Amino acid sequence: MIGKVISHFKILEQLGEGGMGVVYKAHDTKLNRTVALKLLPSSITANETDKARFLQEAQAAGAINHANVCVIYDIIEHEDQQMIVMEYVEGVTLSEKIKTGPLELKIVIDYAMQIGEGLKAAHAKGIVHRDIKSSNIMVTESNQIKVMDFGLAKLRGSTKLTKTTSTIGTLAYMSPEHLQNKDIDARTDIFSFGVVLYEMLTGELPFKGDYDSALMYSIVNVNPEPVSKFRSDVSSELMHIMNRVLEKDPEDRYLSVKDMLVDLKRVKRDSDRVVKGVVTPVPDGEDVEQPLIKKKVVKKPKRWLLPIIISLIVILSTIMIYILKPFSTEPVSPMKFVPLTNLMGRERNPTFSPDGTQIAFAWAGENQDNWDIYVKMIGSTENHRRTSHPGPENRPAWSPDGKKIAFARRDGNDHGIYTISPLGGEEVKVFSSSSTLYKHSWTPDGNYLAISPRDSLGGPRCIYLLDVNSRKRKKLTSPPTGFRGDYHSELSPDGELLAVVREKDTGSYDIYIAPVQGGEEKPITNDNRLILGLTWTPNSREIIFSSNRGGSRGLWRVSARGGSPKPLAVPGEEPRYPVISRKGQRMVYVKGSGGSHVSNLNASLWKIDISKRNDQKISPAPFIPLIYTNQRDSQLRYSPSGKKVAYTSRRSGIQEIWICDSDGKNQRQLTFSGWLSTGRPDWSPDEKNIVFNARKGSNRDIFIISLDGGEPKQMTNDPGNEGRPTYSRDGQWIYYIVNRLTEGKLYKIPKGGGDEVEVIPAFVTYAYESFDGQWIYYTRKDTSGIWKISVHGGEESMILDQAIGETSWCLKEDGIYYIQEAEIDFILKFYHFATGNMETLAQVEGSNINKCEVSPDRTWMLFSQRNYNNEADIMLVENFQ
Repeated sequence: MIGKVISHFKILEQLGEGGMGVVYKAHDTKLNRTVALKLLPSSITANETDKARFLQEAQAAGAINHANVCVIYDIIEHEDQQMIVMEYVEGVTLSEKIKTGPLELKIVIDYAMQIGEGLKAAHAKGIVHRDIKSSNIMVTESNQIKVMDFGLAKLRGSTKLTKTTSTIGTLAYMSPEHLQNKDIDARTDIFSFGVVLYEMLTGELPFKGDYDSALMYSIVNVNPEPVSKFRSDVSSELMHIMNRVLEKDPEDRYLSVKDMLVDLKRVKRDSDRVVKGVVTPVPDGEDVEQPLIKKKVVKKPKRWLLPIIISLIVILSTIMIYILKPFSTEPVSPMKFVPLTNLMGRERNPTFSPDGTQIAFAWAGENQDNWDIYVKMIGSTENHRRTSHPGPENRPAWSPDGKKIAFARRDGNDHGIYTISPLGGEEVKVFSSSSTLYKHSWTPDGNYLAISPRDSLGGPRCIYLLDVNSRKRKKLTSPPTGFRGDYHSELSPDGELLAVVREKDTGSYDIYIAPVQGGEEKPITNDNRLILGLTWTPNSREIIFSSNRGGSRGLWRVSARGGSPKPLAVPGEEPRYPVISRKGQRMVYVKGSGGSHVSNLNASLWKIDISKRNDQKISPAPFIPLIYTNQRDSQLRYSPSGKKVAYTSRRSGIQEIWICDSDGKNQRQLTFSGWLSTGRPDWSPDEKNIVFNARKGSNRDIFIISLDGGEPKQMTNDPGNEGRPTYSRDGQWIYYIVNRLTEGKLYKIPKGGGDEVEVIPAFVTYAYESFDGQWIYYTRKDTSGIWKISVHGGEESMILDQAIGETSWCLKEDGIYYIQEAEIDFILKFYHFATGNMETLAQVEGSNINKCEVSPDRTWMLFSQRNYNNEADIMLVENFQ
């Protein structure tokens, strides 16, 4: 290439080569200047879409005109290869300067400010670099910084673990959100800047790892070693800047580079003052010439000024005492936690009276047969029933004037909102709906209720303001496409904002804030977790909410402007539905494992011995815990040898695949995807892989993961929802169901990938291949029983005409184990293929049995059962802070 002329650029020498192309020094024969010419690899613009994106990004980057940014002059094409003509910068990369060790503090601050100024200019144009690193920063002989390669970083977005060693440098500078494939903005550049700042100060990278995944783990989870280990001249102000730019959560970093530069300039100014004001100590006995300074004669104040001065001192002292009083060191009363209710069964949906001295709540009574509204004075043992309708009532909300309690009632197919006096008496119906009504709240003036009806069947649930007098409604929220709707509306105490729990189509939840007078609805969490209740602090600045974002369920607090939620430690299992009083420092919440939502979240794995059969007398089989947790462990599957068990668990905060030994020991997490709907594991016949379904994007697909771990391999990529995968007996095929809730088509796909083959056209809910590989046994959506059909198609036939749950059966070589619901308990039975006889094996006490699984040696039956103790009480927090 040396000496070759491309367009009007003559190649002089090669400057460098990397993953994004080769850079040459060239002479612009038209303008008689030296430029840098970057030849990009053909893969960058492999198609018209990529080419258009490249041109758009390069053009945007070309609009940046700043002394600390390498200028892009032009984009040319030569023999189908794209080239960028840019400013030639003579100097060395920052990484080369750092190779000799940490930089002088004054130089670090100067370079940091210049890098920041360049980033600020780019961000102002809407350009995010995404690949800031010391090798992308040039330093001229005059110590001027030039940030290189704007407009290219978006093309480098891959974070797969199959990178070559040459890309490790880039990986080391990536932000946690970039590595985790989350949405990124300018704050990703701020994190990468922090890595460069640390590198300049210490001569080393803050995050280390011998291989890609170890390095990624370090960036996401490990804090870097303190700079003080490497040097002692770094001020606390500069340390604060560095710690803030390296925060794992982007919400905890600077909002913009502009804000960061304000602090950097202050550090520079202070460091200049220190240098200028240095006093050199003089050894004892050494004579030093002193400057001649004319002494000022201090005159005594005149007598008439003394009373004025004394008065001013007294006034100023009084003002300072008043100002400093809020910041006194007097101890703050600690929070006190007191059980407020301890009734039989579950209590839920507490709400405070305006003065904070009473609560209203819902309780199903001693017989747990009908939900009603009760009122209780704090400090009293009496609970006063206020409703007695046969329909269930819940979700009370006390009006701001204290004269009404609004509550929801279901009466047949009608869902209504009623008001009643806290003393009881006549009820007034203010709203009626055909859909379930969730949490509602009052406006501060007491004239409106924020309610959450569904406009139409299948439509999203929206929040409306209901005028309780005229019954007119005004829509407040409109969830966009991809969301099921808004729940749990909570108006801020100042009446300016509405907080809602918004559910995505994927079944995940986050908190959104909407201005009551109209405006943009903004999320303040990004957890995709189940949220069970939220409440505003009295100053309308923070929200307390219940979430399992930390693994197990707990209370969290977050700013109404967003940010990183902070945990709020409270006693009791599964705290949820928090409510803060508007007067006084009180909060209540529900604790305990009972409750309509929480009971569905907790399940454990059990086993019973089925080897000892007694056909004469079937007695309840004793439960033996395989795995007992307060999380949802379910969807279990024996390995073909019976030595291992695969199952799903939410103990890490979101459902993932786990495996353990057949006795429950050596439990370990297999998938770390963070995806939704991860589940339904099945073993390959050689026990080397597990197939499962998961919702990586907007729909559910089929994946395979090695038992050694690593990245799951995606097997399907269709717009439909694929689920409940199972291996063929020879391990060459994977069966799965498409759109189980609507179509229920059964397909199979080769284990190595390829074209899918339709097996059964409709109505399948679960399917297994027979042990001889000749038949498919399955349950249907449109009818009960178990059916079979040849793997080659043909006529289907019912083989077991029993009411069997779609996952409550287990196929064996000679028959089918299944669970049949009895009057009180469950009965385990076995259907013999040879004779058609049904054998009763064991009685299983309790309810909520899910997924029957029998060991290969026919000794044990495994199953999942919800931990449902039907107890939930209300806790009171005094001195809430």
